Formats: sequence, structure tokens, C-alpha cells
Amino acid sequence: MVWGLAASGIFALAICLVAGPLGRALKVMDIPDGVRHLHKNPTPMTGGLSVMGPTILAAGYLAVTTNFSPFYGGVAALMVASLLLGLTDDRAHIRPLLRLGLSTGTVLALMIFVPATTVTFFHFSFLETAIFLAGFWGIGFTAISMVGLQNALNMADGKNGLGVGLCLVWVALLVPYAPEHLVPLLAVMLVALGVTAAFNLAGRLFLGDSGTYSLSVTIGVLTVYVYNVNFSMLHADIVALWFLIPVVDALRLILYRIMAGRSPFSSDTIHFHNLLEKLMPWRWGLFVYLTLVAAPGVAARVAPDWTVLWAALGIAVYSAVVVANHWDAQSRRLRLRLPHNG
Repeated sequence: MVWGLAASGIFALAICLVAGPLGRALKVMDIPDGVRHLHKNPTPMTGGLSVMGPTILAAGYLAVTTNFSPFYGGVAALMVASLLLGLTDDRAHIRPLLRLGLSTGTVLALMIFVPATTVTFFHFSFLETAIFLAGFWGIGFTAISMVGLQNALNMADGKNGLGVGLCLVWVALLVPYAPEHLVPLLAVMLVALGVTAAFNLAGRLFLGDSGTYSLSVTIGVLTVYVYNVNFSMLHADIVALWFLIPVVDALRLILYRIMAGRSPFSSDTIHFHNLLEKLMPWRWGLFVYLTLVAAPGVAARVAPDWTVLWAALGIAVYSAVVVANHWDAQSRRLRLRLPHNG
């Protein structure tokens, strides 16, 4: 395992070191436009390759060397499909509805091939009995959740360190609950994410859609699998707690855009990371965002019976940031309307 982790780190490092030439060769360069893309220089969107490359190889190796071949083979295929979909979107900007359809199709295919990746029941820490989802309901819920997480991470990945940082937090939170055979794959992901994070924080590469699509769906599927095999410890409300802030923010953005008469897939600068950046330097904003995701998850690990409280505290902090920005914007508009003396 040590040699495997070293190899994954070297693989990720090699991709990161050649990110510029590789991004130009694949035509996945993010060009600044002064509106949405405010970085200074053209930046390669190859972070997905540096993370998913070693992860896909590890999943393939585990498919050949363990007794869980269907699971690892299916997950590896999903990783490849999501990575290719994201690369295509980075290059050609696929229409949102077509992208959603293709993402949903890949997840449905995995659920058919590996039923253990389907949510069929909810086991909450505050209920004595489980709530079962019969037939189509479980499949539909799982597909919507996976695609929803894809879009939530894609919306959140707007500042250096955030997308890759969220994935680091989620994988790290999953490790203590994972069955032994899954730990090597999660460890490979952590190493590759750590290497990529260093380059992303320095602004030398972005995850791109290839990274956000493939990472989100991979983490989502692995979380469902771990929940299904270890539901006595990993309750449904703990899982929801991990993804709460990015998902709530995505829902807020979608609702706001629809109410404003715009497409839910349009762009703006009112994401949670934008709001944090208006209140503090981004290095502190990044710390606050990641802490707001990680701390409740750690607290739920220590005191799972208080999961609802940890969720409420997280939402309270999130809401305070949103309200503070709203008040600040209202105050600025009021000052502009007031007459000036002199």
C-alpha cells in the first residue's frame, strides 16, 4: 500500500508539472475574460486528470486483485465516463440539459451493474426504524442525488483551493466508516487530491469540469456504498450533513435565478464563496468554508446523536453570512440614493 500511495503521488505530481502543455494539447485552457474568469493568466483545467488518473488505476487494480471485481470495475467505468464527459464540456461546453442527461445515464448504468450503489433505505440516528425506498424511488433518489452533488460541487468550485478542498474533506470524513477493502482507494484519492491542491492553491491549474464531475460522482457513489454496508454507524443524517452547505447553496442559487427570470444554469457572483470573499480575504474565506463543512462532520463522528444540532449550527453560520451580505448590499444602495451635502 505504501508503494501504491507513493506511485499515486508521483503520477499526480507528473500531471501537475506538465499541466500547461497538457492543457494546451487537450484544448482545456481557462482564458481570463475580465467578467467571470478573473484570474491573470490562461490556466490549464487538468486537475481532474491529476486526481482521477491514479484513482482510476487504483480502482482497476482492485477490480483485478480483490473479490469485489464488479464493484471496482463499475466504479472505474463510472470514473472514466464522468472524466471524459467533463473534458468534453471543458472543450466544447455541452448544453446543460444534455450534460444532465448523460450524467444521469452513467449513474443509472452503475446502479444496474452494482446494486450496492443504490440508496434503498434511510436509517436516521433519531429514528428507531428505517424508512425503505421501494423500486423506482430508490433509483430515482440516488440518481437525483448524484447529479445534484455534481452540480453543487461545480457551482462551489469558483476559487482556488475550494473544490479540491471540499473533496479532501469529504474523502477524509468517509475513511473512518469505510470497509477495509475500500481504504486503499480512498487513500490514493487523498494523496492525489493533496498534490493537486498544492498546485491549485498556487493558481497553476484548475479542476475543470472533468474534475468536478468525476470527483463528485465518485465520492457520492462511494459514500452510498459505505452507507449501505455500514449504516449502523454512518447514519443517513450524517451523510446529509457532509454535503449540506454546498447543496443548500446550490439550491439557493437555483431558486434565486428562477425567481429573477433567468436560467438556473446561468452565472452570477452570489455564490457562498463570493459572499465570504466580500467579508474577508479569501485565505480566511477558504478556511471558513472548509471548516463549516468539516467541523460538523467531525462533531457527528464524535457525537452522532447530536447530528441535527450540528446541522442547525452549520446552517446558522451559513445564513448569517448570506444575511450579512444582504444587509451590506442594502446599505450600499441606500447610501447611493441619499443626497450629498456641499
